[in-house]
Amino acid sequence: MKYLVGLIFLLVVMGCSDDDDTVVDPNPDSSGLQGTWNLSNVTGGFIGVNEDFEKGVIVWVFDESNKKVEITNNDMTSSSTGDLLPTGIYSYSIIEVQGNQELLINDRNLGNFEITANEFSIDEQFKDGFRFTFQR
Repeated sequence: MKYLVGLIFLLVVMGCSDDDDTVVDPNPDSSGLQGTWNLSNVTGGFIGVNEDFEKGVIVWVFDESNKKVEITNNDMTSSSTGDLLPTGIYSYSIIEVQGNQELLINDRNLGNFEITANEFSIDEQFKDGFRFTFQR
């Protein structure tokens, strides 16, 4: 009888654990892009462009669940080719090429992609292109 009580006690103790508090990411493929981003700076190119943009001039709103980005391009004065894309809704994806993440918009590879909590960049300078910096 002592063994049975001990066994039941052991099973109860083993069945109780705090591992139920583990948070599971509902979207493991999340890139962190969800939400609104403003183009803040464009640098590079053959002539050495370095142009800042006011918040709200060029806005990208990412919808990760549908893999769409809505771009609003209100830039009427930029002398560079830094606008990147005109106003519209585009599909996007992120791929890995030789250890680097790259951003594709409508299957067009825009370059290397890096993201932090409040900033992301697209860098095509490896081919004499531009570096686009976005901020939340």
